[in-house]
Amino acid sequence: MKDTIRVLKDKKLRHKERYTPLGYQYVIADNINFLKKDDWNEITKNKSVFMSIAYLQVLDAFSPENTEQRYTLAYHDGKPIAAFVFQLAVIGGEQLVLPDKKLKEKVVKRYQERVLVCGNLVSNGLHGIAISDELSVEQGWRIAAELMYRIRRGEKINGSVNFALVKDLNEAELEASMVMERYSYRKIQTDPDMVLHLTKRCDSFEDYLQLLTSKYRNRIRKVIKTLQQANITDQQIVDLAPYEAIIHRLYLQVEERAEVRPATLPEGYFSALAKAFGERFCCSIIKQDNEIVGFVTTIKDGDIAKGYYVGFDAQINQKFPIYFRLLQLVVEHGISMGCQVISFGRTASEPKTGLGAKPFSTFVWARHRLPSVNFIVRKLFRVIPYEEAPDRNAFKKQEG
Repeated sequence: MKDTIRVLKDKKLRHKERYTPLGYQYVIADNINFLKKDDWNEITKNKSVFMSIAYLQVLDAFSPENTEQRYTLAYHDGKPIAAFVFQLAVIGGEQLVLPDKKLKEKVVKRYQERVLVCGNLVSNGLHGIAISDELSVEQGWRIAAELMYRIRRGEKINGSVNFALVKDLNEAELEASMVMERYSYRKIQTDPDMVLHLTKRCDSFEDYLQLLTSKYRNRIRKVIKTLQQANITDQQIVDLAPYEAIIHRLYLQVEERAEVRPATLPEGYFSALAKAFGERFCCSIIKQDNEIVGFVTTIKDGDIAKGYYVGFDAQINQKFPIYFRLLQLVVEHGISMGCQVISFGRTASEPKTGLGAKPFSTFVWARHRLPSVNFIVRKLFRVIPYEEAPDRNAFKKQEG
C-alpha cells in the first residue's frame, strides 16, 4: 500500500514538473544566423563540431527537403547557459522501409508523422545540446525537455508533432540524462556505434597495419591488391565542387537502398561542408579507369575522426571490394588527422570489426502521445532488434 501511495505521489509530482516553467529565458530561431554568435560560441566552443556555427550554416543552406531547423539559447540573468539544436522532420512510410519489405505499399504511402528531434538526423552523435559549466547537467536536460514541449506546442499551427526524440547518446550521456524519464521519455537502445581505438600511436596506414594480427592485416592487403589489379585507384580530394554531382549520385545509390532514410541530403552539401571545415574534413574518391565509382568522407570532431557519408556504385561493388576499401580510407583519414579514435558509425558491423572496431552502445530518448508511434520509433531507429556486432579482436596482444 505504501509503495502504491509513493508511486501515485511521484506521478503527481512528475506531472507538476512537466508543466511548471523552470524560470529561464529563451530565444528560439529558425536560422542560426538569427542568434547572437558570441553567445552561441561561448556555450559551444568546446563541444561537437556539429554544433559549430560553421556547420549549422551549411545545414541551414543545404537542409533536407523534409526538415526544418530550430535553434535555442537559454539565458539566466542575461547570461547564456545552454544551447540547443532541434529539427522538425516530416517522415513518411516510404522513408522507413523498402516497398518490397514488410509493409504493404498502400500502408507505406499513407503513413506520415511530424517528428521533433533534439539533435541532427544527418549526423551520428549527441549534437543537440551544449550546457555551460556553470549549469548542472540535470538542469540542462530539464531545460531541453521544457524547450521540446514549448516547440511542440508552438508548432501546432503547422500540424501536430506526435513524438519527440533525443539522439544519439552513449552510455555515459544516457546516465547523465536520466531526468528525462521524469518527463515521460523512455530510453531505447539503437544499433551500436562501431569505434576503432588504435592501441598505439600511428603516423601512417602501414603503422596501423602492423598493430593487427596477420589474419586481419592480410585481409586488408588483399582488398588493396585486388583493386590495384583491376586498375581501381583512390585519391584524396580537397575541392569537392567539381565532383559534387557524381558524389551526390553515388550517395543516393546507397541512401535509396537503405531501409531507414529519415532525411536525404541535397546536392551541394558535401562541397559546402568541405569548404566550411577545411582541415577537419577529408574526402577520398575511388576511380575505375578514371570514372569515379565511390567516395567516403571523414570529419574530425574534437579528438575523434568520424566516418561520415559514403557512396559507391552498387554494381561495381558486387564485383570488387569498393566498400571495404572505403572503410580503410576512413582509417587513413583518421591517422592523417592525428586521431587515435575512429568512429565508423552504425550498421555494417561485420566489415568494421575486421578493421579492429568494437561496438559501443547507443540510445535515444523517445516521448510519444500515441501508441501507434511505438511502431515508427522502432522502424526509424531499427531498435527491435538492433544489430549485434561480432565479437572479434583484430589487434595483436600488447606486450607487458
